Amino acid sequence: MKKLLIVLCCFLALQSCNKDNTKNETINGFDINWTGDLNKKEKDAIREMISNMVKVDGGTFYMGAQSDSVEYLNYDENATSWEAPVHEVTVSPFFINKYEVTQNLWKAIMGATPNDEANMQWEDKFGKGDNYPAYRISFNEVELFIGMLNEYTGLNFALPTEAQWEYAAKGGANTNYALYAGGDDILEFAWFDENSDKCSEVGKKNPNTLGLYDMSGNVWEMCQDWYYQYTEEAATDPVGEEYNSGHKVFRGGSWNTNAQQARVTARYQQGIHYRDYNTGFRLVIE
Repeated sequence: MKKLLIVLCCFLALQSCNKDNTKNETINGFDINWTGDLNKKEKDAIREMISNMVKVDGGTFYMGAQSDSVEYLNYDENATSWEAPVHEVTVSPFFINKYEVTQNLWKAIMGATPNDEANMQWEDKFGKGDNYPAYRISFNEVELFIGMLNEYTGLNFALPTEAQWEYAAKGGANTNYALYAGGDDILEFAWFDENSDKCSEVGKKNPNTLGLYDMSGNVWEMCQDWYYQYTEEAATDPVGEEYNSGHKVFRGGSWNTNAQQARVTARYQQGIHYRDYNTGFRLVIE
């Protein structure tokens, strides 16, 4: 009987340690109103993510690249027609996370890996562990994740728009028109097909000038926008919502794509049900 009581007391103590009854708190300037039945470990994963949100001041920059004229804006001999024409874009202030959403954060919100198909789980051969980016996630699953995160915290997380993503990758208000997010030497800033055979834990390469990691390489990052062809018209906070091409934009390249696709202006598109071992996302708060 005494042994049973000891076991019961230990169990209750463990349960108590895992509880977190916090209702309201402020982290990194954000007022959080907790709801739901998250435990301490799950809340701590969210707290860590919120503490890593970086403010990006608003500003105006030239978005895209072109390979037609050395004398024209954002010349890049590797630019494709998807990246042109170069056009002026103004972006309002926002916050973006230093890191891609990790597997630990995904599990804290969703309670499991992205889906139940045995051949679609996170695997060691593609990168598996709490600090690896979450991948093999469709746009619809990301929307569900963000909806639950917003409900739990009372905040307004979202995917970055394509303009926000490129502006942040280039360094924000102090835009640096380097080829990659941080500079022109890709080996300093990115995991890509020449230095990796799977995705890597987030934050292991050098950050860009805003302190953002893996904006080039590691996993493709999903954006809010439907894919559409650029125009020369100047724009303010474009989202591309009206186009509904059926394909969402992905940015930054991945661990198994080449250097050309890791450039900060490179664009990729896939349907909303698409998921693969080299695609993930990061979060913004506007």
